Amino acid sequence: MSFEEVRVPERAPLLAWLLSCTTLAIWNYSRGLYLWAGYNLGGAVMALLVISFMWSGRIRMPVLPLWIAYTTTMLHFLGGSLGAPGHGPGPFCFDGMQPGEWLCADGVNGMYHVHAWWDELVHGTNSGATAIGWSFAWRRVSNHNGWEISPRMVAGICFSLTVAIGVGYEVYEFFGKTVFQTIDQGGYLNTASDLVSNFVGAGVGMMFALFYDPLNRKAPSVSATPLPWQASLTLITTLPLSVIGGLLSLDLLLLDGALVGTDYDLVGDILLGSVLLSLLLSAARLVQQSQMKKREA
Repeated sequence: MSFEEVRVPERAPLLAWLLSCTTLAIWNYSRGLYLWAGYNLGGAVMALLVISFMWSGRIRMPVLPLWIAYTTTMLHFLGGSLGAPGHGPGPFCFDGMQPGEWLCADGVNGMYHVHAWWDELVHGTNSGATAIGWSFAWRRVSNHNGWEISPRMVAGICFSLTVAIGVGYEVYEFFGKTVFQTIDQGGYLNTASDLVSNFVGAGVGMMFALFYDPLNRKAPSVSATPLPWQASLTLITTLPLSVIGGLLSLDLLLLDGALVGTDYDLVGDILLGSVLLSLLLSAARLVQQSQMKKREA
């Protein structure tokens, strides 16, 4: 058997992800930047989990989406790692450079602290990579299980799922800022602009996967009805979050936050309410599925 026959192209970006996060974790720990040492350690653990699923190459994931995921992951982890413990200058502040110049940053959050657009860039690219990953995964799971789901339906499911994940993260930031006081991200403008970035990134990622995934060429053009319960459950669960995220994004873009009065607490309550509604709808759908299985039995 030749080298090309056993070569798994997915392994290169996965190893790069693991080694990069591990290196950054050690580097940050040695500098006393314990916050980002912990974050990067978590990134290394996530890389190991993905490797456990994809090392064999049986998932048939094209390598380009994995390099995209690696790049956007590094934007997040490296951006924070360019800071310093306390309020001192970062490691790339040379010859009197001021924070905000090139890679010179200060504070515990690095580039996030000196460039407001860095957070939006990371949110947008992360959502794009997430949408791509979910789209490729859903197509392969669908083909494996024999589900008749069209590429457009997969795109819609994964767009809604990605936006919902972004909304869930904003709820996490809301609790961290207002309840536990463990993170400094928060405020109306930060949250609403993050939602906009998530929407744009999810849309771009969805379109990329729709046209790039080679397995879509042989997929059915029309989905079977009813959809598999896993697909309908995902849509029902994520719809409230994606709708609320979309409305809050439009409120910022078109009305400058007039609908919510740019009130961060109100926005947080609305997002939390959408999460609770999603949980109720999900529970109802699972009960319905259980009852249907009992009748069939």
